[in-house]
Amino acid sequence: MPSINPHEQQKDYLLSHFEIFTTPLSDSVRPEDVAYLQDKYQSPAFDPSTGLDNAALKEGAMALAQARKEQPRQIVKAKLFEYLCDNMQIDVNCHDLFPGFVCYNRYDRPVSPVLGAWRAETYAKYLPELEEEMRLLNESSALMLYPDFDHSVPDWDALFALGFPGLLRRAREYRARREAAGTMDDAARNYFDAIEIQYHAVLRLLERLAAYAQEHGAGDSRMEREIACLKALAQREPRNTYEILYLIFVYFFLSEHVGGLQVRSLGNMDRTIYPYMKRDLEEGRFSEKEIRQFFAYFLLQFAGINNYWGHPFYLGGTDENGDSVINPLSYLILEEFEKLHITTPKIQLKVNRNTPRAFVDLAFNMIRRGNASLVFVCEPGVVRTMMGIGRTYEEARTCDIKGCYEYVVRAREVSTAPLYLNMLKPVELALHDGLDPYTGKQIGPHTGSAESMAAFDDFYAAYIAQLGHLIDEGMRCVDAFEPHLLEINPTPLFSATITHSLETAKDAFANGSKYNTTAMLHTGLATAADAMMAVRRYVYEKKELSLAEMRDALSVNWKGYEKLRLKILKDREKFGNNQADVDLYAQSISRFAASRVNLRPNARGGFYKAAMHSARTFFTFGERTGATPDGRMSGDEMSKNLSPTMGMDVRGVTALLSSVAKIDSALYPEDCNLDVMLHPATVQGEDGLVAMRALLQTYMEHNGISIHFNVFDPAVLEEAQKHPEKYKSLQVRVCGWNVLFNNLQKKEQDAYILRAKNIAE
Repeated sequence: MPSINPHEQQKDYLLSHFEIFTTPLSDSVRPEDVAYLQDKYQSPAFDPSTGLDNAALKEGAMALAQARKEQPRQIVKAKLFEYLCDNMQIDVNCHDLFPGFVCYNRYDRPVSPVLGAWRAETYAKYLPELEEEMRLLNESSALMLYPDFDHSVPDWDALFALGFPGLLRRAREYRARREAAGTMDDAARNYFDAIEIQYHAVLRLLERLAAYAQEHGAGDSRMEREIACLKALAQREPRNTYEILYLIFVYFFLSEHVGGLQVRSLGNMDRTIYPYMKRDLEEGRFSEKEIRQFFAYFLLQFAGINNYWGHPFYLGGTDENGDSVINPLSYLILEEFEKLHITTPKIQLKVNRNTPRAFVDLAFNMIRRGNASLVFVCEPGVVRTMMGIGRTYEEARTCDIKGCYEYVVRAREVSTAPLYLNMLKPVELALHDGLDPYTGKQIGPHTGSAESMAAFDDFYAAYIAQLGHLIDEGMRCVDAFEPHLLEINPTPLFSATITHSLETAKDAFANGSKYNTTAMLHTGLATAADAMMAVRRYVYEKKELSLAEMRDALSVNWKGYEKLRLKILKDREKFGNNQADVDLYAQSISRFAASRVNLRPNARGGFYKAAMHSARTFFTFGERTGATPDGRMSGDEMSKNLSPTMGMDVRGVTALLSSVAKIDSALYPEDCNLDVMLHPATVQGEDGLVAMRALLQTYMEHNGISIHFNVFDPAVLEEAQKHPEKYKSLQVRVCGWNVLFNNLQKKEQDAYILRAKNIAE
């Protein structure tokens, strides 16, 4: 089955992104280093004497996997990891503060062909019929299904406290306990052997980097510092700010680019790193200027890699006494990030009622100045939602924010996201008795023809039946393939950081976590509600056409019905305008879908969670969803997250918040986000800052969870579309990530321009 992983859909964007640093860099970055940093992840030229290039590594990885195909997958994966660590080209350079690895391109990782082959073999062996069913559902864009290894968060606290050598020692201790208890079986032995192999490989790699740096950089003060850091990390836990950042980067790179497991949070960086920074300053180890430099070069690693989805970390939260953990490092990170003028990493701000105003204002000022990389995650809403599915207050308070804005129990939960739901597709299916017009296949139940639906309630019931069927089908497919995650991609490097995984001797992605949950991400809620309202008003109340005529008009993409389409499109009975009737449908549809999903047992000993989060499926689903009754044309994007259909919220942000507040965020224990667009004129000066703070406060008080902003003048967007060379640094918050406006497809740019114009009117 072809890969439809949404985290691989942006390959063309990445490969066409020719410029990483679009404006002058921070004064924390030496001008003579810029060329190296620019090329490090775009066209690196590493010393060939240090190892093999990427192409040779892929060949070697496939040969190794083939030679060991009769061995357990955990052992083979560990040996692959070892082979890559021991043989890949490396670099330690005076123009950087962090190492270079030849397998920099996440779309061309040496391990990917092996993992792809393992996935295909697993489906062929265990799920041959399911593979075809999934292919059809994916092709129709009613659902998107794939085995998910893109949402891991290691126990960063354990990594910092133990380092790589300490994690290896701890794994050996758990192994010894099991052996002493007489409970060591083959599965547990493979588990611990794989950890042993991988962590030995990490330590050898650190020593290899140190030796190369010693040979080529002895005498250079920066290189000497990096040599000392590498030697330290090979022997013990990190003990200062630089060593911590170095460890984070090495773990991230080895997990994601060598091991094929995406790291979806770099952690709660201000809370965890500030004690090291404070001690460094007090003891005179580093100056503040040096620490700022460490963070600038650290952030540039991720800007250089330039993952379309962005690399997340979060700041803030509250401590056990309820006090904000915002500290001087929180401000330093934001300040350095803004100076760099980069689009990634993306930063989640975990805010509460007592988050310092100065910190919130700093973030809002950054947003007003065009930095869209920030999202506010409201802690009260997160705590309320997580406790609603049985998590303790402490688990909810200390939760990790990962990915775009998802939240999970820190170090004790693996929440996969293998299932995306198109909430608009059931409108098409209800109009065609379960037949998908795009594929011509029957993918839904028979709920009756359009001609047979005499009352609006008949149509609504058909929609709900189709929606429920898709949810059930999606879960059935996921429950079939998730028990085989261990065979598709074992995760020893990650599992060794998770205490429960060590206690059970089970891979953290294969029931080895305390909480093994599965998320279903929802797309198109607002557009579905708008479509429902249009059918009620124009078919059953105004009787301007029959339901069968509506179906026929949509089948020809409104050709011959343009006057009616524009009338419906401009009708303000759209979600996001505080209109009672359409908001009721959004409430009802969301509650039905979430109730069908939440707490339903999954196949990994946990349960499902609903997510009001679409990633990029608001666009890709739209491409395979025909015209819909709300006036939307075939192929157009649909609404994303909790937000209105692009351009349909025309009564201002207050009306938008009123609509959104009617939907209970507790329905979405994985995540729930609102996208807000503001005109620059409305947020100028001190009054604008007050207005932005009030908006965030209002959202928080109504149990809102995540919210992010685009501040756009439509005239500027139109000018940028015509003259992209003049607007190379113009940023756009897409969904849970940030991109350059120039990198959007024209259809996507047009949608932002439309919404900006409606906001401005």
